[in-house]
Amino acid sequence: MRRWGFNLLCLFIAVASGVGMFMLKYKVIEKEEELARLHRQIAFDKREIHMLKGDWASLNDPERLRALIAEQTNFKPVSAGQIIDVNRVPKREADEMKKSATKKGK
Repeated sequence: MRRWGFNLLCLFIAVASGVGMFMLKYKVIEKEEELARLHRQIAFDKREIHMLKGDWASLNDPERLRALIAEQTNFKPVSAGQIIDVNRVPKREADEMKKSATKKGK
């Protein structure tokens, strides 16, 4: 009777180990598939980033931007005659500044 119980225990351990190994095997396969999917996604994202960097570089081309600005606005480059020393700008009186500040606040 003792031997029968020991054999039953060994059989139970063997079956439990087999079931455990079976479940572990399929979990490992599942994780490997997930890892492969993530590697494919990373490769795709890297290609997308590379393409977007190229697009960004072409969109920020200074010549292209200069042409767009000329086409869309009437801005002209600053000429040397437009630049003056800050000391040549007329100073405003303190009372004028207070009046203009109160008008803006209303």
